[in-house]
Amino acid sequence: MSTSFIRDRPYLAKERASDITMPKLVICPLCGGFLWRPIACTTCETPFCKSCIKNWKAERTEPIPCPENCTEFIERKCPAGYLYALSELKLTCLNKSHGCNETLPYNNLETHEESCNYRLKTCPGCRTEIIRMEFDEHCAQCPLFLLTCPECNTSYQRQYAGEHNDTVCLRIQLRQLQDNHTQHQQEANERITPLEDQIRSLRQLVESLKNVQIDTQ
Repeated sequence: MSTSFIRDRPYLAKERASDITMPKLVICPLCGGFLWRPIACTTCETPFCKSCIKNWKAERTEPIPCPENCTEFIERKCPAGYLYALSELKLTCLNKSHGCNETLPYNNLETHEESCNYRLKTCPGCRTEIIRMEFDEHCAQCPLFLLTCPECNTSYQRQYAGEHNDTVCLRIQLRQLQDNHTQHQQEANERITPLEDQIRSLRQLVESLKNVQIDTQ
């Protein structure tokens, strides 16, 4: 089966390193990019990206063949030689196109990219992708960002903040009080009804006992 669906989206594209001294030790045969979180085949010891093998296995039935034509893929830890070759790589940050100029050792890449100031974050208001270092400033000004009134807990976009004045807020609080009162009244009625049924049953029982006493006199 073709693996072009994987090759279109390698996690670590080869373009992110300028000098590859041992390509056979660091390239995933499935995605064509650098190995990421690699695991290997027990039989041939060929390493693959963990996510690539997961996709490979998802489209096949048991027993799962190895991509390198071993009868069956049985997972093992990636051999140390491959891990050493990977540790020697220097890679550009994933966020280079957004402004990050860092070049990092392979083993430091994940930690850096998780905290990189050029990592994109999506504004919950306008849904625009903003680099991390400008995210808070953007959200503080975005007209579509949702604000919540501390008095009535109503949410509204920043652009409509001027319409949520004291009068509107008090009307909302009044409606909330009325709704709460109605809800509490319904809950009280639900508790009262079975009590009334019990009282009715007890009265009937008392009347029955009175009738029994009259009949025995």
